[in-house]
Amino acid sequence: MSTRKLGWVIATALLFLVLAVGVFLISDQIAKKTTIGIPQFQDNHIELIDQNGIVRNEDDFADRPIALFFGFTYCPDVCPTTLTTLAAARDHLNSTGMDTTALQIIFITVDPERDTPEQLKQYFSLFDVNVTGLTGSPEKVRSVLKQFGIYAQKNGQGDGDYLFDHSSAVFLYRDDGSFKGTIVHNEPIAFITEKIKSIL
Repeated sequence: MSTRKLGWVIATALLFLVLAVGVFLISDQIAKKTTIGIPQFQDNHIELIDQNGIVRNEDDFADRPIALFFGFTYCPDVCPTTLTTLAAARDHLNSTGMDTTALQIIFITVDPERDTPEQLKQYFSLFDVNVTGLTGSPEKVRSVLKQFGIYAQKNGQGDGDYLFDHSSAVFLYRDDGSFKGTIVHNEPIAFITEKIKSIL
């Protein structure tokens, strides 16, 4: 290869390198900006009851990373899939030698009328995952949903036979309570695992 061609190859490689670094830095800044203004977990006011009948508030979950999502125990697809996927991601990280015991998986119901503490406890027993379920009066649950910007709409008014359309994302928080990002429904397990790893 001539000196001139070699120079062009090196120049082209350097250009691609500069562009790649630029794209990375820009995307990183965009990611940071998208989380600016989102309150820390502890800035929200929570006063709900867990599956063991214990009143819990936002401070009970301080100093440990959080994976938070909203759902209901009569959910036919999204909620059980989310629990199963989070458990699989946790197990994969454990298999690589990473300690995931600090991770708190929190499930806040959008259906407090049916999701009593007893119902939550029975539901979680079906999954191999350590999760804290939270419920409460309809007023207190609505307050929490509003604070986190969660959409939840009841479909059907039959005798206890109804479903909910609801936000399905998992919200990730670092151990200092700051918001890290989200996991969307049906995201590849490899991406989910890396996202959870990033808050541990």
